[in-house]
Amino acid sequence: MRHHYHTYSKHKENTLRKLHAFAALLIQITVLYLLLFGFIMRDFISLLRMGNVISYSKTCIMISSIPLFLYCLFFTCLFLFQKNFSQRGHKFMNNNYVLLITLGSIPFGFIGNIIVPFILMANSYTNCPQENLSKYYVKDVAMCEKIKRSDFF
Repeated sequence: MRHHYHTYSKHKENTLRKLHAFAALLIQITVLYLLLFGFIMRDFISLLRMGNVISYSKTCIMISSIPLFLYCLFFTCLFLFQKNFSQRGHKFMNNNYVLLITLGSIPFGFIGNIIVPFILMANSYTNCPQENLSKYYVKDVAMCEKIKRSDFF
């Protein structure tokens, strides 16, 4: 009887882990969707285009975290759908190139956030003086009056 109870509790514990991993998967997919298709990517594209109005607020750090989210998403999927997760997971996890690319992108994001405001100033962009429009950089301050905010943060 004791063996049956042990098997049942181990199965219950494994099911609970799978539910946690599934919840983490949903959160990771949502965050990745926002990074790739939400206001963060819109701000990043605005920065790349260098038009008359640029929306920028720590966008480089957010974009540089995409490889880390993909890394976590991969392991969550591997955990959910592979029976021998420990063998394959450790093999991929110990790959130095993958870790270098995943974690190496984050310092570039921090450096980018330091450099971008100086690049914008060098290209004669000024920050909008209104507090609610502080993330916008414009070629002419009069353009700040025409900006319509379209993000939800």
